[in-house]
Amino acid sequence: FLYNFFMSFCQKQEIKCSCGKGFEWELWDSVNVTTDPDLKEMILDGQMNVVVCPHCGLLFYYEKFLLYHDEKKRQLFYIYRHDCKDNRTDLKKKAICDYEIVKKQSNETVFADYKIEVFFGLDELVQFLREGENAS
Repeated sequence: FLYNFFMSFCQKQEIKCSCGKGFEWELWDSVNVTTDPDLKEMILDGQMNVVVCPHCGLLFYYEKFLLYHDEKKRQLFYIYRHDCKDNRTDLKKKAICDYEIVKKQSNETVFADYKIEVFFGLDELVQFLREGENAS
């Protein structure tokens, strides 16, 4: 559990294309943009979890949960699918609860004073990140 908060990782998942065929593709589950800054650029460029169907050639974004961690800015963001918006309050509570558990597991030193936020879709995250860059 704690590992997910520190490391960037992806894993193969079964995906079904709109053409009806299935295929496997490596999708990101967690990104640490401090240790892997290229992953932040991939998000900003709209390339994170973009897949290509080997059967029909369709290029599309596969929407799934993603954990975003920026150690320098002390940000931990939970990015859910767009269709989870109705559960915003519950998911925010869960994110804060998960954060508190991880903070305790790390002796309350590693994750102290982090900003915890919940987004729905990478587009919400990208907008937030771009607004933060423009404010700097």
